[in-house]
Amino acid sequence: MIKDPDSAPSPYDVLAEAGVTPWTSHAELRDVPFELLARRLMTPFTQAAWDELRTVPGRLLVDLFRYDVDLADELPEAVAEIDRLLREQGGPDPGAPLSDEAAARLLADLVRFDV
Repeated sequence: MIKDPDSAPSPYDVLAEAGVTPWTSHAELRDVPFELLARRLMTPFTQAAWDELRTVPGRLLVDLFRYDVDLADELPEAVAEIDRLLREQGGPDPGAPLSDEAAARLLADLVRFDV
C-alpha cells in the first residue's frame, strides 16, 4: 500500500515504537498504554492513536482503510451474494423492498462485534 505523504500517519505508524502492528492482538493492545508510559512515549499524539485502536469498532474502521477495494469490481459479486442469501432465507425477490424483520436480521448479521 502506498502512503500519502500529506495524510496523517496511521495509528499503527504512531504506535510502532511500542511494537504495535496490524497483527497485534486486542489483548496485547490493551497493555500498550503501560508500555508507552514506561518508555515515556505517552503524548497526546500517541494517546489519540491508541484511542483509535483500543475499541473493536474503532480498530475495524482503521483496518478497513488499509485495504484498496475496487467497488466497481466487488459490488456486483456482493449484490449476487446478498440475493442468494435472501433466496435461501425465503426473502423477497431481487429488487423488491425488504420487510422490517428481514432488514433487522441482515443488519444484526452485518454488525456483530464479538470480542
